[in-house]
Amino acid sequence: MTQKVKARFIVFFLLGTGCLLALFWKQNFMLRSLNEQSAAWLVETGAAGSDTISYFKQGEQNKKGRWLLNAVPVLAYLAGNEEKLAVREDKSMSEFAMLYPGRSLAKGTWSGAAAHWARGSRALEACDEIVLAKKEAEQEEEDAVETSLELDADAAVADAAMQENQTYREKNSKNSQKINKEEMVLSSGMDNQKKIQNLQRTGSLNYLLRNFYIVDSSTSINKKIFDVEALLNTNLSMKKTSEPQIYIFHTHGASEHFIDSKPGDKSESVVGVGTYLADILEKKYGYQVIHDETEYDRINGKIDRNKAYNKAATGLKKALKENPSIQVVIDLHRDGVGNKVHRLTTINGKKTAQVMFFNGLSRNRKGDIRYLKNDNLQANLSFSLQMKMKCMELYPNLAKPVYLKSYRYNLHMRKRSLLIELGNENNTLAEAKNAMGPLAKVLNQVLSEK
Repeated sequence: MTQKVKARFIVFFLLGTGCLLALFWKQNFMLRSLNEQSAAWLVETGAAGSDTISYFKQGEQNKKGRWLLNAVPVLAYLAGNEEKLAVREDKSMSEFAMLYPGRSLAKGTWSGAAAHWARGSRALEACDEIVLAKKEAEQEEEDAVETSLELDADAAVADAAMQENQTYREKNSKNSQKINKEEMVLSSGMDNQKKIQNLQRTGSLNYLLRNFYIVDSSTSINKKIFDVEALLNTNLSMKKTSEPQIYIFHTHGASEHFIDSKPGDKSESVVGVGTYLADILEKKYGYQVIHDETEYDRINGKIDRNKAYNKAATGLKKALKENPSIQVVIDLHRDGVGNKVHRLTTINGKKTAQVMFFNGLSRNRKGDIRYLKNDNLQANLSFSLQMKMKCMELYPNLAKPVYLKSYRYNLHMRKRSLLIELGNENNTLAEAKNAMGPLAKVLNQVLSEK
């Protein structure tokens, strides 16, 4: 063979090998993508445990389902061999799929029908937690129905009260608006009581998350931290002393005013409301309070929120070092919603801004943020949850669900640390101040109960 022929052979060989490798890579890429889409489809349809096969068969009745079944051997095999599979009630999706003939990954070989399972398993396993959570949520809804039967006596009392209000309204049409408000408060109070009783009875994490929290898309839930029994039963009480015990500050004191606040007047911003809260806690409940009026978001005379938490952390560390007796830290904010939503309730006949307790989990969607360690996280969560539940008992519409987000927000320095969002930019100063009396009462009860 001449050199020229050899060269041509080598060129064609390399080109052919390259084409084959490219096709193989493309096939693997396509298959991986198909498996990921399949897993997403399973989650979307709610597939779980032994229900998986029925969802496969439902898929045969629509174009997307047929396409997926034809494209992915694992799904096609499962859909066509239901009778050969053992029924497993409480197993995850990936465990269920592994029941078809073939050997484990550890032994390295599989049946022909399952040739591509190794590539697809990761996509399916990534969906396990989501699927199981959906299944648990369905069970919790059934539990809630059962619980409602147990609480019939309470419901009967509420129904009787509402019936009396209805009769009174028919006889006194001029007072109908007032009675409607009373009915709403009564109904809301009963709903809150049922939610609290259900949580205490079931200890269910899913019920807790669904009824007491809003989980921001930036974070994820660590089940070890959200131990329901621990959150409900952590003792947060403390004895009053003659030394400072409560520290109130404002990370965004310069930028958070109310709709009718005078521009530049600190006394009419969230800082002024903090002064009012400190006054109530001292004069009515006997606590020793330090109120830090520093505007941490004002830098060189201009508002700059980007470095506010870092500056506030420095101020907070200094205060805690100088006053080690401080046990409660409150960062009081005014929320910003960017729309015309007015967070308002009525308490004792007064228009009152609603509050929202806020926790940073030091955790993003992928897992814990290691550089934002918080050894007090579970205690922080206990504090905000117990505050929320006490609000539900005493003032049914005062507190929104607790908001959970990804970062730390300086809550790590004390066990009893609270970040409170008070109303929003659409509330008046008076509405914000009207919330401080109820908030102080709730705080006092949580700090007093054992």
